[in-house]
Amino acid sequence: MESSKRNIYSFKFKDPNLKSLRDLVSQMHPVYIINFGKNYGNLLSFLNQRVDYTTLITLTQFYDLPLRCFTFQDFQLAPTLEEFKHLVRIPMKNKPLFEGIDESFPIEVIASALHMDEKEAEANLETKGNTKGFSLSFLLERAHTLLKAESWDACYSAIALAIYGVVLFPNMDGFVDMASICVFLTGNPVPTLLADVYYYISHRYTKKKGLIACCDPLLYQWILEHLPKTGASVEKADVSWPQRLVSLQSEDLSCSITQTTWLPNGRPSRGKVFGSFLVT
Repeated sequence: MESSKRNIYSFKFKDPNLKSLRDLVSQMHPVYIINFGKNYGNLLSFLNQRVDYTTLITLTQFYDLPLRCFTFQDFQLAPTLEEFKHLVRIPMKNKPLFEGIDESFPIEVIASALHMDEKEAEANLETKGNTKGFSLSFLLERAHTLLKAESWDACYSAIALAIYGVVLFPNMDGFVDMASICVFLTGNPVPTLLADVYYYISHRYTKKKGLIACCDPLLYQWILEHLPKTGASVEKADVSWPQRLVSLQSEDLSCSITQTTWLPNGRPSRGKVFGSFLVT
């Protein structure tokens, strides 16, 4: 792969204030945190993931818009559905896909999913911008009350929906919009999370700047899975991950997630596939 001088694009990632949500979860006994994971997979790991945004901004500089992947010196790297499923740890089989926002979604369905009285759900469903949803403060207050009452299923659902709205799909600050609620009701966030990554990065790449509002902790965990865990570059404490990304070669990659690889635009691969990266 020929090297060429790259343009530097002015991208930003959302860095939401998660302190209140993290403080709430920290009050849960480890047993209940484990039980939360049985229903909601690895969501708490994304909540508690400390993201190095400089690494993500550096990663996006390597995005190849025509191929819909990250092109490095001698390999290409593309997030896959299988990889995201592995990281999120929420099964996709026999679950519906998110097909779009439905503002007229029956309130009884939303209330049932949140173990909430229909009147309470309707009274707290607000309108912000052009969409309905719940304020983050309402969900946190509800979760605090349920935690004290040890009403765990209802508490878990309030926390999970809050994570959907401010971590997985951070569309609006301090507000869980109807898009997040609709994905939450499917119980199948993985395809939408992957679509968000490609959509936001591709869209901002055409603009050469802007806010990438995908699930930053998931994208960060994904790239960490492929960065080398040992070796000279890792042992050099004064070398940052952004610096390492610039000089990264296929022989340095870690393949801790071994899955079938495909390029999102359906183009045939031009080399040998190892895990989720392509050596050219």
